[in-house]
Amino acid sequence: MLFIENIVEIRKRTKQTGPGFDIIFNDTRSIWVTKARPIVALLILIKYGEGSESDLANGSRRIPEIKKILAGKYPPGLIQKFYGDANKPFSELWNEEGFVWIRNPIGQRRKRSQSYILSPDDHDKFFSVVAKKAFRKALPISQLENIQQRLPGLCNLCGSKVVNLAQMPQNAFSRDRLRRCFDHRVPIEKGGNSDITNFQLLCFYCNKSKWQICQLCPLPDCSPNCVLAFPERSNMIVPTGEDISDRIKLL
Repeated sequence: MLFIENIVEIRKRTKQTGPGFDIIFNDTRSIWVTKARPIVALLILIKYGEGSESDLANGSRRIPEIKKILAGKYPPGLIQKFYGDANKPFSELWNEEGFVWIRNPIGQRRKRSQSYILSPDDHDKFFSVVAKKAFRKALPISQLENIQQRLPGLCNLCGSKVVNLAQMPQNAFSRDRLRRCFDHRVPIEKGGNSDITNFQLLCFYCNKSKWQICQLCPLPDCSPNCVLAFPERSNMIVPTGEDISDRIKLL
């Protein structure tokens, strides 16, 4: 059984060892995590056995406790005070890091947020099971601008005008509808790639709503007829059978 009190260091990897970080325990075993953001979610699951979005939101009591226990053992800035999109760190453990033994039972919630559960019986899987990582590749700024102009500057689902977070007025109304996201039409974890043709422009609200549905989708591959990936082709969410023509822009 793992205890975060037994972590001796969270170390950034080198070019020779690959991307990400190693969480090193006092028995010399280590867990490889490719991105910084999911680390705090994993630490919470190891410590408490269960976690949710509320544990990473502003006002969380668990993050300060984690930081106190691991003081001086991780790179500065690795663990934030809170996370704006607080569900992503948990989902990335399953979808991108490949830790599929972490469960997110449908309908099971903690403080009104989806609950994620790590059984102590599964702790050793971090060392004995080879997890399939889903690597994302960032597009250059020139290609991101091309996507912005092509759509043009509108959420591809709801049609809201979207802007870079840095351009958003501090007291902007409906900030989640205004905030710009570059979304993988076909998620990486369902076989999508980081080619420019697999990107669309979404507002933060639609991007998060899409992710929540994709989490529930039982299909191993993304359907070419799902509105969430291809609103140019359909009005139907394939995994739920819901027609959202009343909530998306006129195409």
